[in-house]
Amino acid sequence: MIGLLDVNNMYVSCERSFDCSLDNQAVVVLSNNDGCVIARSNEAKELGIKMGTPFFQLDKLRQQHDIRVFSSNYTLYGDMSARIMATIGRFVEQVEIYSIDEAFMNLASYESVYPDLNQFGRELRQTVAQWHRIPVSIGLAPTKTLCKVANYFAKRMVEHEGVLLLDRPDKIDDVLHEFEVADLWGIGSRYASLLRRNGIRTAAQFRNAPDDWISQHLTVNGLRLAYELRSIPCKLLEVEVLPKKAICFAPSFGRLIPDYNTIAQGLATYIARAAYKLRKQNSAAGTLTVFLHTNRFQRSPNGELAKQYYNSRTVDLPHPTSSNAELVAYASAALKSVYRFGYAYQKVGIILSNLVPDNHRQLALFSDSLDERLVKLHQVTDRLNHRYGRDKVRFAAQGYDPTWKIKQQWVSPHYTTQWKDILAVK
Repeated sequence: MIGLLDVNNMYVSCERSFDCSLDNQAVVVLSNNDGCVIARSNEAKELGIKMGTPFFQLDKLRQQHDIRVFSSNYTLYGDMSARIMATIGRFVEQVEIYSIDEAFMNLASYESVYPDLNQFGRELRQTVAQWHRIPVSIGLAPTKTLCKVANYFAKRMVEHEGVLLLDRPDKIDDVLHEFEVADLWGIGSRYASLLRRNGIRTAAQFRNAPDDWISQHLTVNGLRLAYELRSIPCKLLEVEVLPKKAICFAPSFGRLIPDYNTIAQGLATYIARAAYKLRKQNSAAGTLTVFLHTNRFQRSPNGELAKQYYNSRTVDLPHPTSSNAELVAYASAALKSVYRFGYAYQKVGIILSNLVPDNHRQLALFSDSLDERLVKLHQVTDRLNHRYGRDKVRFAAQGYDPTWKIKQQWVSPHYTTQWKDILAVK
C-alpha cells in the first residue's frame, strides 16, 4: 500500500498556524509582486475567488467581506513544509517528497506495525495538526494514482474525516465512477477534451478503455495511468532526491527598471541564489543563459500597448563552475550584449544548465581551470550566510538598492526562521 499526505490550502494554513484570528475567515495569498491569487481558504473559495485572479479585481469584494490578504512568504512555507515532512519520517521510513505540500509514503512493509491503515492515517493527521496546527488529508491505496484519487475525496467529503483507504476493488470502483477524467493526475486539458469527444467522462471509463486505443491516443504514459487505476503499480516511489538538471532564477522586479546598472545588480543577486543552489547539490554549470524582457501588458498614455523588447544570450563556459565571481563575469557580458537603451524592463533572469558534478575537471589546452581559491572562498561565505542570514556576505556587484526587489506589501513575519519574529507568550 501507498499513502499520500496533502496539506489543505498550504500557504493559507501556514499563515493560520501562527495567527488564530484568521480561523474561519476568508484568506488569500498572492504571487510575487502581489500580482495574482495563488492560495485561498475554503471561505475565500465560497466567495467565488478563482485561482490566478488578479489582485486588483478583488478590491470591492475584499472590502465587502473583510478578506485577509498576505504576500507570499516562501521562507515560512518552506520551513513549515520541512517540519511536516520530518513528522512523516517519524511514522514511515521511505517517503517521497513530491512537492512543498505533498508526500508519498511506502507502507508495504508496515502491515505488522500498522495493521489498521485507517487508524494510522488518523494518527498521522492528528499529530501534524497537534504539532504544527496545519490540516492535512491522507489517501491510501495500492498505487500512486489511486492515492491521488483517494486524497481528492478525503479532502472534499466531510464523512471521511480527512482519511480515505481504498483497499478493496468495490471501493475503488465506486470512487472511480464518481471521479471526473479531467481531474486525473497526468490528464491535461487537451487529453480531457479528446477523451470527452470519445465518450470517456469518468476515471472508471478510462480505466476500462482498450489498451491499444489508450496507447495510440495517449501514448505509453496514458497506458501506465490506466494500469495504475487497475491497481497495477507503474509509478514507483522516488525516495532519493535527484540533482536538478537545470536551475533558473527569474523573479520579476518590484518596479519597471530602465537603467543597466540596476538590472545588473538584480542579475548578480539572482546568480548568487542560483549558484548557492548549485553548490548545495554539489554541481557545477557548463552553460548559462541570460534573458530580459519588458512588461507585455504595459500600455502607453494613449491606451495602446507599449513597445516591447525581449532578448536572451547563451554562453558555453570554458569550464564548469559554481562560483559567483565567474558566473557574474560571464553573465554581465551577456547582459551587455542584449540590453537596449530606451525600454523599461520587468524581468531579468538566469538559467544554469549542462550541470555536472562539482568534482568534474575537464582540462583544456587554451583555457584555465577553476581557481581552487574560489572554491574555498565560497565554502566560507556559504557558512557565514547560513549562520548570519542570506547576503550578509555578498559580492559588490549585488549592490544594496532595495527598490528593484519584489513587492511584498502584506508579507507576514518569518515566525520560524528569524529570532525577532518568534512569537512571545504573554
